[in-house]
Amino acid sequence: MIQACARDGRGDEFKDWCVDTLGPALLAGDSTIDGLIVNQAMPVLAPQPYGGGEALDGDAFDVVLQLWTASVDDAVRALRPHAAELAARTCLQHVYRLSGTESLPRPDGFRGTPTPGIKLIRGLFLFDDLPDAAAQRLWAHHAELAVKVHVGLARYARHWVDEVLTPGSPRIRGLSDLHFPDEEAMRDRYFDSPRGRDEIWHDIGHFICGGTQRFYGREFVLR
Repeated sequence: MIQACARDGRGDEFKDWCVDTLGPALLAGDSTIDGLIVNQAMPVLAPQPYGGGEALDGDAFDVVLQLWTASVDDAVRALRPHAAELAARTCLQHVYRLSGTESLPRPDGFRGTPTPGIKLIRGLFLFDDLPDAAAQRLWAHHAELAVKVHVGLARYARHWVDEVLTPGSPRIRGLSDLHFPDEEAMRDRYFDSPRGRDEIWHDIGHFICGGTQRFYGREFVLR
């Protein structure tokens, strides 16, 4: 996963370039890419259904690129012909090697270019003294609760950070990946009830100690 900010306020131009030029060029030039998604940033939803009292770290990205390959080396080879222009168009890139699990798979018919609805990605800081195995177990348990409480969800995936690939990038250990069919579902059916909201906050307190800025995105599935 590559999280990127455009240079000099050229966010709209960069977002279009990633979908219209970079994505097709990657797929045309390399057969080792098993999947490719470009997520274009959308305006931050207001009012926020989870409240405004959180302390969120980091940057607001223009594009989040998801690339599936058999290895990091394959991803590097695929990106190498485009690396100079990508660097020239961005002022910041965070790159992570991930593994993932879908707790609520993409529903049939939830396709299109772009995919309908709103995608919400957030980097997660976990307690430092929590071993990976324990953290993954707690997150898997939380996912069962989240699917029940976040009644507006169309899809929910958990991405575990296996490696932070870029120096200086936030040392997140996971990324939550939620997809809602429309703004109404996110705004009004993020939680099933005040009780469900409280259960979620209590549960994440067992393993999550903070998070990055939420990324609201429009998803383009190119492969």
